[in-house]
Amino acid sequence: MAITTQRPRALADSVVPVPDEPRHELAWLGFSAAFVASVAFLLLIPAGWSRLDHLWAEDGARFMVDAVRSPVLTNLVDPYGGYLHAFPRLVAQVVALLPFEWTAAGFAVGAAVLRALIALITFAASKAYLRSTPMRFALAALVIVLPAGNSETLNNVTNLHWFLLYGVFWALLWRNAPRVPVALFVVLSALTSPLVFILAPIALVRLFQPRKEVPIAFLVGLVVQGVTMMVADRTPYSHDEVDPVQVLLASLLRVPVVAFTGSERVSDFYPAQGNLVIIAALLVAAVPIVAGLRFGDRAGRTLVLVATAYSIVLIVACLVLNWAQVLQVQAPDVVMAGQRYSILPCLFLFTAIFVGLDATPAKTWERAVVAGSRYLIGILVVVSVFAHLREPATVLDGVPWDESLARARAECSAGATETRLEHEPQGWFFIVPCESVR
Repeated sequence: MAITTQRPRALADSVVPVPDEPRHELAWLGFSAAFVASVAFLLLIPAGWSRLDHLWAEDGARFMVDAVRSPVLTNLVDPYGGYLHAFPRLVAQVVALLPFEWTAAGFAVGAAVLRALIALITFAASKAYLRSTPMRFALAALVIVLPAGNSETLNNVTNLHWFLLYGVFWALLWRNAPRVPVALFVVLSALTSPLVFILAPIALVRLFQPRKEVPIAFLVGLVVQGVTMMVADRTPYSHDEVDPVQVLLASLLRVPVVAFTGSERVSDFYPAQGNLVIIAALLVAAVPIVAGLRFGDRAGRTLVLVATAYSIVLIVACLVLNWAQVLQVQAPDVVMAGQRYSILPCLFLFTAIFVGLDATPAKTWERAVVAGSRYLIGILVVVSVFAHLREPATVLDGVPWDESLARARAECSAGATETRLEHEPQGWFFIVPCESVR
């Protein structure tokens, strides 16, 4: 029996290693500074600033209205869209305790704080796989600055699950993580995302290793979410027939191309250059991925394969399960519809890329090729980030929250018992008792 259990344990240890313990004083100081800087970036960039006074989609029309109208426990176990939303509902319950004027800002700050936390988890957990601290920093920074994540999904809890799943991925790989807070994070994340099942193999591998609290917490959340999804109703976005060729083209544009350019820029590049942009993006991504498979140790090669596979599976699954004609690459904005589908696959793609860039030996001719790829990728990402900051379409300019609230209060003062609160995007609103806004 000892031999039987030792072999799976040895295999698990070879693919999920333990990172070195950091110097705690310096580590905590660095983590605190990075956390503050991350939250500040998300809130103070032009698009982030506009979110402080604009409420987005289900943040208002589902989570806030339920927090106002229903008991806490009822909200936490109430599925929406066919699955549970633990983190968004918890944020809504906290925001509901604040003055109503702070609602939009409360959701924006809550989403930014959780996303910054995911970036810190990525930095800490990746130490077992990336030797270079600048590489770890860059990978964690992409959680914050990735252009694909700073438009539709910026600073709202409605779309937070696209980032949460990436945080859970690294939390499961972080063998010496703080047990209680990380276990709480993974179980709440599992109770928020409908895609948690894809990470089950990592959790099962972790069960062969010490410190099982995190994978057990994840699997508990996964089971609860799974049972909920089996019994809950889900209204499909569309009944359009899936076109395999269009899914392939859309997948290639939404991951390797969007990873290096951002979603908004694809509408400029693709109509003009056609599939050349896809070929170029694939080549840029392929060089470090191949280097990771050649030069990485067992843990590194495994991570490259797993991250690449997750990137492919996730984008194809998201498109197939939600396919509509508007997702075709011939659409006027090419990949802007369902922009959120790019986030998680892009983060996994960059994970595979960074492991490859980090694993290449210093004294080989291949090093020159990979070094060139490193500078090229760095330049592409930096340019895309700065170009995205200048993108006017990402700044919300619809009805501000304070204006919507003023209208609602005027309606209540005129004798209404309930009032309507409009918010972003256009056409979204929710109705609450007038007592809630006075």
